Amino acid sequence: MIRETKRTVGIGVLSAFLIAAISICSPVQAESLEKKVEILEKQLRAVQRKVFTPGSYFEQDGAASGQQATAPSPQSGVLLADMEARVTQIETQMRQLTGQIEESNYRITQLTNRLETLVKDYEFRLSELEGGGKGASPAAVAAAPVDSKPAATSAGGSLLPKGTEKEQYDFAYGLVTKGDYTGAERALSEFLKQHPDHALAGNAKYWLGQTYYVRGMYTDATRTFLEGYNDYPQHAKAPGFLLKIGMSLNAMGEKNDACEAYRELSARFPDSTENKNRRQAEEKKAGCQ
Repeated sequence: MIRETKRTVGIGVLSAFLIAAISICSPVQAESLEKKVEILEKQLRAVQRKVFTPGSYFEQDGAASGQQATAPSPQSGVLLADMEARVTQIETQMRQLTGQIEESNYRITQLTNRLETLVKDYEFRLSELEGGGKGASPAAVAAAPVDSKPAATSAGGSLLPKGTEKEQYDFAYGLVTKGDYTGAERALSEFLKQHPDHALAGNAKYWLGQTYYVRGMYTDATRTFLEGYNDYPQHAKAPGFLLKIGMSLNAMGEKNDACEAYRELSARFPDSTENKNRRQAEEKKAGCQ
């Protein structure tokens, strides 16, 4: 008797837990699942009313009041078997509801991860517009459609089109503005391989690093920005290299090194846009003193 009572109470606690867990699901799913749990609880209470009636062998207050229990009748055995079946059914349904909640949580996690990727993408685009990114007008960048498909390879295996170095650079940079970061990575790498000393090589190196950064490939981004800063220390993108070195290091958890990069930016390029408009905010994110 006591074991059955504890089991019933345990199911009630499990019901309360499920209702609390439902609150983390989406509103529509939570409302639907909560209604199902309420229905199960009503069924459980109906079983209790049916079995634990006054004067029955299974009366809940009998043991507590010290009354002498009588021998179970055949009808009591039927009631007990019915209660066992109903409780088993309720437990099965609760397990199914638990599975639905876990599936909903998984889907929410997947959507959250996708949202974080999109946020990084748009933060990257907006930061470049605010920083006066060169290579295309802000209106062109804002209007460029996002294209996740890799750029087609031209005849002969080269991704870059035929034409002048400027035309090839514009093609590679255009892939960045379209959001085709994989294609942009290939095109910019090819441009740097063919034209390492061109006036636009520093820009190409910077945007190559950005293709890594926006995809969360912070180790590759840090390496590329470092190479750019070492290879083109007098380039217009030099302050941008230092800023992005710090941001990439901070994203990797290397906060002390990130702060060193920000201090170098402040010391070497105090009048740059990166130092005046963005350094302090990034230092705050990294917890620099």
